[in-house]
Amino acid sequence: MNKGINPVIEVRHICKSYGTVKALQDVSLSIQQGELFGLIGPDGAGKSTLFRILTTLLNADSGEASVIGYDVHNDFRCIRSEIGYMPGRFSLYQDLTVEENLNFFATIFQTTVAEHYDQIREIYEQIAPFRKRRTGALSGGMKQKLALCCALIHSPKVLFLDEPTTGVDPVSRKEFWMILDRLLNRGITIMVSTPFMDEARKCDRIAFLHEGKIRGTDTPAIILEQFKDILCPPGLERNRTEDSQTPVIKVNNLVKRFGTFTAVDHISFEVRKGEIFGFLGANGAGKTTAMRILCGLSLPTEGHAEVMGYNVITQSEDIKRHIGYMSQKFSLYEDLTVWENVRLFGGIYRVPSKEIPKQTEAMLYRIGLYEERNTLVRALPLGWKQRLAFSVAIFHRPQLVFLDEPTGGVDPATRRQFWKLIYQAAEQGITLFVTTHYMDEAEYCDRISIMVDGHIRALDTPTALKAHFHAQNMDEVFQMLAREAKRRND
Repeated sequence: MNKGINPVIEVRHICKSYGTVKALQDVSLSIQQGELFGLIGPDGAGKSTLFRILTTLLNADSGEASVIGYDVHNDFRCIRSEIGYMPGRFSLYQDLTVEENLNFFATIFQTTVAEHYDQIREIYEQIAPFRKRRTGALSGGMKQKLALCCALIHSPKVLFLDEPTTGVDPVSRKEFWMILDRLLNRGITIMVSTPFMDEARKCDRIAFLHEGKIRGTDTPAIILEQFKDILCPPGLERNRTEDSQTPVIKVNNLVKRFGTFTAVDHISFEVRKGEIFGFLGANGAGKTTAMRILCGLSLPTEGHAEVMGYNVITQSEDIKRHIGYMSQKFSLYEDLTVWENVRLFGGIYRVPSKEIPKQTEAMLYRIGLYEERNTLVRALPLGWKQRLAFSVAIFHRPQLVFLDEPTGGVDPATRRQFWKLIYQAAEQGITLFVTTHYMDEAEYCDRISIMVDGHIRALDTPTALKAHFHAQNMDEVFQMLAREAKRRND
């Protein structure tokens, strides 16, 4: 479609600091009407700060910015009535139902759902069967669609999307971008940030923001080539040793029901000592429920499972003491310093108190965070938090570690660094049980299982799975299997 001549979003020499941290330094860019404009860059680059300035939630220290001709500082009320905004974390009320959230946001914009229903009809009809369900009980893909409906309920002219697909499976991500394409055809201007380079390639233009500065603005092909070391790093190579045939996880006909709903439906598999085992599935497939059982955090309804030789039903406390666990939320205490977090978890994992200081110092040197030992965790960039959380998870030297989507929302170069840590752990004989929505990471696993509607639909090495499904990569394999799903609401 033809883009407008006059810029809808204009940023001129914007600067913003938080204390001594320069979040944005002399940032300038211009976005045309009807354009799909991408903002990409490493964690802590300043992307969210720029979004908050443009959506009038934050004032810049210096410089100017305008949206639809309105100044972001002086005309903020006019801007707020004309834009839609999805922040990095879902801007929804978890205790309200789907219907209540939508009505609430309509009221904020002094409109009604009925008045602008045509604007959201195509999206909302996909989640309407669950309109009475609390938002906190929805899958990531469903929350994403609801958040987009809430952002569109007043028919905005400009849509700001700050990493809207983080934590969402590849099928739901693809559906989301198809929706964006249809919104563009209606004339809406979209500014989006994303850690997924396949999404960045869908934009008309992208800006690469690094250390608070715009390093380049051009078509995706040019920017991704120019900064490929950061944005498109080469895949990792691993010298794999022969896997042990000794199972550290044994699962036989495991079932988990919530009322009449069967989240995990008679799954069986084994994980061998020393392997990196990928546990994949679309949002709502049942993988997180199964992982919680294996970690001793939930009891199965039926079936049998052993972890490190311990029964998940009768010896769950023994399991917790002998494994490492890193959740999607990184399991760190934001109000504690780096050192305090390590000391706390060292005590929880029963590391002898006299060994904690020495081990902590060595670990912080190894992961490059020694100079930050007295820094509050909340002040660390996402990639640093991730490094720390993984190191804390293996601080007590477990033989088995569960990683639940550990790299969600992290840029490609930082994800690659994290997988180096995983490889180093595997070389030490640690077994890694990993869930991820990044299909390039699936290629790094020794074996992969893919869950669909509570069942394990496929289990083998990445090479064998690609051959079996005649696929070029694991993304194609995942898309083929995930589209078999009949339930999309859990």
